[in-house]
Amino acid sequence: MRKAWTWLAESFRKTSYGGYLAIVRILVGYHFVEVAWIKLSGNFFTGSTVQEYLADAAKDPLAFHREFILDFVAPHPVFISYLVAFGEMAIGISLVTGCLVRIASSFGAFHNFNILFAIAIPSANPLQVRVNRLFIFLHLLFVIAAAGRSLGVDGWLKQKFPRSRLF
Repeated sequence: MRKAWTWLAESFRKTSYGGYLAIVRILVGYHFVEVAWIKLSGNFFTGSTVQEYLADAAKDPLAFHREFILDFVAPHPVFISYLVAFGEMAIGISLVTGCLVRIASSFGAFHNFNILFAIAIPSANPLQVRVNRLFIFLHLLFVIAAAGRSLGVDGWLKQKFPRSRLF
């Protein structure tokens, strides 16, 4: 038990801010788990919710993204609803545990980018725009800083596989 507390204390004594970034990473992960849990336990899989969210997708400011949303996402709402719900849960679990954070945060940034341009900006909801911009920034920060190395499984994996760039 003493070894675990020493490891925890060492995460905050380093000259980097990894321990503090880990707290933010865990909170963002908790948010993703919470949002995904609501979708997994409700009737999100009928696809009707995705269609409601994409009602204003024709106002997407990026032409290539608007075509992707209207030509691929909108015609397959059930598939997309499963992909979103389970993807959010996977991202959340990864961020909370600190396992494969760089990969999960890359997908998280892509996920929030899609929400920003397909839902938030077309609906002109300033709060949703700001939150998604913040999450995109945090996900990119987690990728660059390898945020899973502090208080996460990635730190242990990096010791086992020092040449890997995944951790």
